[in-house]
Amino acid sequence: MVPVAVSILLFLATAPIARTPLVEVPAFIPIYVASLVICDLITAALLFGQYSVLRSPALLVLAGGYLYTTCITAAYAMVFPGLFSPTGLLGSGPQTTSAMYMAWHSGFPLFVMVYAGVKNSRPATTPGIAPVKASVPILSMITGVFAFVIASTLVATQGHAWLPVFLDGNRTTGVGRVFLTGVWVLSLVAALVLWRRKPHSVLDIWVLVVMCVWLCNIALAAMLNTGRYDLGWYVGRIYGLLAASSLLIALLIEDGRQYNRLVQMSVELRSANHALDRLSRHDGLTGLANRRYFDEYLAEQIAIASRHQRPLALLMCDVDHYKAYNDLYGHQAGDECLKQIARALRSCCNRPADMAARYGGEEFALILPDTGPDGAHQIAEAARQAVVDLAIPHERSAASAHVSISAGLALLNLKMDPDELLYAADQCLYQAKGQGRNRVVSMPMAA
Repeated sequence: MVPVAVSILLFLATAPIARTPLVEVPAFIPIYVASLVICDLITAALLFGQYSVLRSPALLVLAGGYLYTTCITAAYAMVFPGLFSPTGLLGSGPQTTSAMYMAWHSGFPLFVMVYAGVKNSRPATTPGIAPVKASVPILSMITGVFAFVIASTLVATQGHAWLPVFLDGNRTTGVGRVFLTGVWVLSLVAALVLWRRKPHSVLDIWVLVVMCVWLCNIALAAMLNTGRYDLGWYVGRIYGLLAASSLLIALLIEDGRQYNRLVQMSVELRSANHALDRLSRHDGLTGLANRRYFDEYLAEQIAIASRHQRPLALLMCDVDHYKAYNDLYGHQAGDECLKQIARALRSCCNRPADMAARYGGEEFALILPDTGPDGAHQIAEAARQAVVDLAIPHERSAASAHVSISAGLALLNLKMDPDELLYAADQCLYQAKGQGRNRVVSMPMAA
């Protein structure tokens, strides 16, 4: 991986000259610590967020590890000499900072070891018992981390008189190098434990990258150099920042990819829902509105017409002698006949509010909002003529040599409900059939 390769190359280039003394820059530590705390805190928040969804114990442990580095780094900054006070805050002594550094760099590898041990485990569930809310383990982890950091800080500050001499001025002592070597070995063991715990997820790979950079950080900043403010110390701190930001960058990139997938899925789902809605509202054969959609739309348009006292017409149509046509020409020809009739009826609905629907079987209906008697009769005759103009042969029709329709036209009386309007149109259709078919019969207007 690129971060590992870059880290190794930089380490090999810096290691031979790690003891080169450099100018002491007082502003370096606060900038470095602030950047480190922000990166680790965001990483911990992202991992806690993932745990709240996936409930993976490994995510909880790793989030705790990054929260630990956040808190211990902040405590390290508080006791660093010259940052907030000449000797550091909280009553720290000359060895407190080194002790905090070792607690910092040995604590995180321990979290990585635990992470490796539980990464293949699943959340424990007990039959019949509701799972524990995610907030309970998260708060427990946060409380435990805070307690451990506070305890470590108290030991390093209040017990500084009993600490070994890790630093002599700004130079690392032999005792300090022994302890730092132990911290480095512990980090190496953590990386090897994780490496051996296969299969590796993408998160595992990035944690291994972090540990690789982490090892280079400790080697340059604490083992191969002479002490504070030399080249190895500065570059090692930069390594530390790189280690902190590696997983954060990976998580942010993955979150971006997941968000992109979520947007794509949302678009696809919206399209699928639109298609399903259309299928649920339209007839599969003719593409016209189905009975369910027809009933909803008719009730809606009657309510609008009644509220605003507007006219509304309903045309009920029936294909003349359709059963005889189906018996003679076959079901496929019958279906094709219905499709052509549906297209002809739809062509008569020229306004956005007009609706053509398949009412059932060979029955069709047209809902014509804002349409008075004259306009409704013209549309009804146009619909009947449009079917005749299809010139579909029908040898067994007593009404015409071609397929035709009978239609009943009803106009809304403001006191009517949908059932009454349907009944009126159906009665007119019944009369049209009784009068010889291939015609339109309109409901007589009230005096």
